[in-house]
Amino acid sequence: MPSTQLARLCEQIEKQATDHFGKFYMYASLLNSVAVRDKPFVEGLPKYSSFFSTKELNIGGELPTEFTQQLTSYAREFINSQPQWSKTLHNIVMAYFRKGKITDLSYIIDQMLSHLLSIQGHQSHNHDIYQNINFIEKKQGLIQFVQQISNFNHQLLSTADSGCNTVLSALAVVTGLVLVLASIFSIVPLIVGLPLVIGGAYGTYHFLSKTKGQAELLETELNKIIQATQKLPQDESFFGDKNHNPFYATIFKPLPYVAITASEQLAYDEAGKTKCSQYRGALDDAFSTLSI
Repeated sequence: MPSTQLARLCEQIEKQATDHFGKFYMYASLLNSVAVRDKPFVEGLPKYSSFFSTKELNIGGELPTEFTQQLTSYAREFINSQPQWSKTLHNIVMAYFRKGKITDLSYIIDQMLSHLLSIQGHQSHNHDIYQNINFIEKKQGLIQFVQQISNFNHQLLSTADSGCNTVLSALAVVTGLVLVLASIFSIVPLIVGLPLVIGGAYGTYHFLSKTKGQAELLETELNKIIQATQKLPQDESFFGDKNHNPFYATIFKPLPYVAITASEQLAYDEAGKTKCSQYRGALDDAFSTLSI
């Protein structure tokens, strides 16, 4: 479920009188605003340049000033400048209930994917651009890449679930121990407390092991995403024509940054922050050769 801030932003995008092609790119620019944070929303929308002219994406008219203000404020919330355990625990709990920043990132990607899958046939507002960049030929490759990042984010949510279950199991152990200690006065607390201690201890071990394994898998997947991204600028099927580059870079660029941004929400110390910064630097270098 998206946060209130994101729900308002998405509502405005859906209200725009444009086609699925236009809305797909609006969500891509929204994702760029919160994950990459290198340019304002409108500047993040690609333009088609030919020898004679430049054609802007038709998004159905100008956006309200409030949209830009709300997005600027919302994007700041994703900057984790001072990692702390309390923030990490808060983000894990929010993810457990499918709320908060990590869930919001997944929601934006899901909206992108929904509009991408809906792009078929004639586009009412952007058909010329749609045809000129050979979008239909590239669509399947785009779907696969978007789904790869979507899967990573859902794996991250699953890891947050395991982390939260570990904490809950540990609390069960503590509660059980308190009841066992109180059983000196009555047998009832012992009957209730002993199963809590045993079950909680097993649950803590199980979920802690699961969380560790998932975290290691996530780091492996993140490295794969970085490596795949570093090869993208050399992929001539997407970046062989400089007039097409902005449209495909607008899609490909923010998606791997989502994986970094989501990981930043779980960084609890300077070491985690530094590692995320290194990943960001690798992505910056990978995309520096593209004119976007």
